[in-house]
Amino acid sequence: MPVRISDDLKERIITWYYTDNKTMEEIRDLARCSIGLISNVIHNYREYGEVRNPFTRRAGRPRSLSDEDMAFIQTLIDANPFLYLDEIQQRLYDIREVNISISTISRALTHLDLSWKTISKVAVERDEEVHAIWEGMMAQYTDPDLFVALDESAVDNKTGQRTHGWSRLGVPCVCRMSFLHEVHYSILPALTTNGIVALEIVEGSITKEIFLKFLRDQVVSFYIKFHHSRSGKSH
Repeated sequence: MPVRISDDLKERIITWYYTDNKTMEEIRDLARCSIGLISNVIHNYREYGEVRNPFTRRAGRPRSLSDEDMAFIQTLIDANPFLYLDEIQQRLYDIREVNISISTISRALTHLDLSWKTISKVAVERDEEVHAIWEGMMAQYTDPDLFVALDESAVDNKTGQRTHGWSRLGVPCVCRMSFLHEVHYSILPALTTNGIVALEIVEGSITKEIFLKFLRDQVVSFYIKFHHSRSGKSH
């Protein structure tokens, strides 16, 4: 494939040749291109007064997507990284009246350096500043046995959130979305360095009353028995 040079460099070649009176060999070394290409630029300038032939038609098939279409696809993916190819195809047709094949869309995404990968979910409720403050406060505790992790999980087979989306090569696909789902059963485990020490499963959501009762009847009572057993062994 012949080397392509910019129109700015072609204009500079004309200046070197006609104004600076440089030879083609000197221009070749300055522009780092072939003498044949330099000769072609000079010929076009003599014939048409331009550095390129205005009557030359681009080889190959015409592009199916314009620069504006490509920019639309990029904006569409930035706003909705989890769209499927057929959904991108439908948006192009509905909004820009462009009717193209799925394979053309796939090639366009490759041209934009986009790849299909697993979505990294970020909770919309998350506050980075508060999270950093909490980490600073917790740094004073060094004994892992002091910590009890509680995390409510809901089992729901109607969850419609997608697990994969588009993003640039080498960049994770992160999508901010709500973590709230239609509730069926709620599971509340208490996890420590000894494993799961308490577990509560209820139908519906975990309420304040259920949570406090779980702490009092299961978590606290476990630690009372745990420390009593350790005290007995130490004696």
